[in-house]
Amino acid sequence: MTQHKLSTAKKIGFTLGDYASNLYWQSVSIFLLFFYTDAVGIPAGTAGLIYMVASIIDALQDPVMGSIADRTRSRWGRYRPYILFGCVPLGLSFVLLYWRPPFFEGTALILWMLFTHVVFRTAYTVVTIPYTSLNARLTDNSDERSTIAGWRMIFGVLAALTIIYFTFPLVTRFGGSNATTGFTWAAAAFAVIATAIYPLVFRITHEPPESGGDEAKLDMPGYWRALAPNTAFWALIAATVAAFVCSVALGKSVLYYFKYVLEDEPASRTALIGMSATGLVAIPLWVWITKYIGKRNAWFAGTAIGIVLLTIFGLFDFDTPLVMTIWLLVWSLGTLGLALTFWSMLPDTVEYGEWKTGQRTESFIFGLFQFFLKVALGVGAGLLGWLLERVGYVANAQQSPETITGIKDIMIWLPGLGFVLAGLAMIFYPIRKGTHEAIVEELAARRAAPTAPDA
Repeated sequence: MTQHKLSTAKKIGFTLGDYASNLYWQSVSIFLLFFYTDAVGIPAGTAGLIYMVASIIDALQDPVMGSIADRTRSRWGRYRPYILFGCVPLGLSFVLLYWRPPFFEGTALILWMLFTHVVFRTAYTVVTIPYTSLNARLTDNSDERSTIAGWRMIFGVLAALTIIYFTFPLVTRFGGSNATTGFTWAAAAFAVIATAIYPLVFRITHEPPESGGDEAKLDMPGYWRALAPNTAFWALIAATVAAFVCSVALGKSVLYYFKYVLEDEPASRTALIGMSATGLVAIPLWVWITKYIGKRNAWFAGTAIGIVLLTIFGLFDFDTPLVMTIWLLVWSLGTLGLALTFWSMLPDTVEYGEWKTGQRTESFIFGLFQFFLKVALGVGAGLLGWLLERVGYVANAQQSPETITGIKDIMIWLPGLGFVLAGLAMIFYPIRKGTHEAIVEELAARRAAPTAPDA
């Protein structure tokens, strides 16, 4: 039986895992492409291709991992064993991700970087798919899930602040003029912290016991049959993919914009710290907004804000670090609602699917969602790398005026297209404010109803 309310201590104990996970994810999201191009010296198009291929391979693993976790039964529960036993391999793979072997060059170096990226992504999947699947098992209360999503994002923000604030100082401290060595040691420091946190999450978080009438274990075709009528899931997938495949261009372009357009690379650190710190204000605000107007309407609000801000960026020249930083802070404040909303919407699609089909497939849903999300992020990164080459970007060199204009165009038009498509897709999301509560009540009544005896 799922729990409707969780204590604050249990919420924090569970969502602490997002601090550990985001030490890895935020580093990969913010610094890895930059590490490939400006530290290792890989061409931008090739670096983007590595990122895209690894992300797609990773994504293919997610539904499989979700189905494995769904069918796991142990004395620790379905999902907790993966958090405990997967954390050490994950930490080691993260260090490997940022290690440049001195004996590899050219094609061998590129293949090594792709290999280590895939290894890291695999280890990350083994831990985080079961971890995120716990969202749907810990509580079936929609407002509680919004609160949990808020706590998860707060710890994600704190992890981002940690990564942004300490990465370059650690790189300089341990690497000096050799940035690749510095990145390796910085990765090791973050891996030690994350690896120490996951066992705490395992100890604090407890899964509700399996009920006697729990859902049957499905094979892979059974999962797909159960998921096909789940229009809430598919609408959320379409909206999220559209938003992320395009908006990744803006997030990953910040370092390039400050270094080459504004010619003030150190200021990028201040901007990124500010963007993350803004989340500490924006996330509680969006949690409140979501509870007041509903998750679907909150998505529309965040989408509209994003489009307005991109229009302002396109109409005016942001030619100083201060002006650009202020705009990025407002951007974070206005658009973090999308990230909060999709993570709080996703568990609701589990009950919607169970209501439609009678089958509960939570971990497969989370795994498949991660599949589409990672494909979107990978394609977005690959597209960014390709477009940077198309506009003439050359690492660690003075960029031409055409390249400067091209970088800004990439940051405007790709996210703008993504926000428009995401807003259109969300029109088809069937769960309005109050709908999920009614579904949960009906499911509870179904479970409580006596089973008719066989004739």
